Amino acid sequence: MMFPPPLLKLAQLARPAAMLLVLGLAAGTALAADEVVAVKGKQVEVFAVPDNAEPGVMLPVAGLPWAIKEEKNSFYRVALNGKDAWVDAMQVTVSRASSDACPQLVRVGQVQPVPVAGAPGLGRVRCK
Repeated sequence: MMFPPPLLKLAQLARPAAMLLVLGLAAGTALAADEVVAVKGKQVEVFAVPDNAEPGVMLPVAGLPWAIKEEKNSFYRVALNGKDAWVDAMQVTVSRASSDACPQLVRVGQVQPVPVAGAPGLGRVRCK
């Protein structure tokens, strides 16, 4: 099928745009071990929805760390006093879950996955 030049460019952009949409959806979920470990101040403003169009409610900080259930629009959904609330990501400090792993030995002829990230201290001496 032949597209006119403007539509051809749009068709060429559609595939990467779809991939970004998929990646964006995956980025919205938080890892189970991600948690809010500190708040910038003695009180935190909490919101009913992940949007600061309406003013939130100021609450004293208590019960840290808070497990992050979801991320959306630069807000984190956490449980405060047994209820879900959204906090602005700019007002809190988050500890992200991370882990490292040593490459596994494979037999000749097998393909070994290529590492895509590094961790300080992970090296030949540690991976024995």
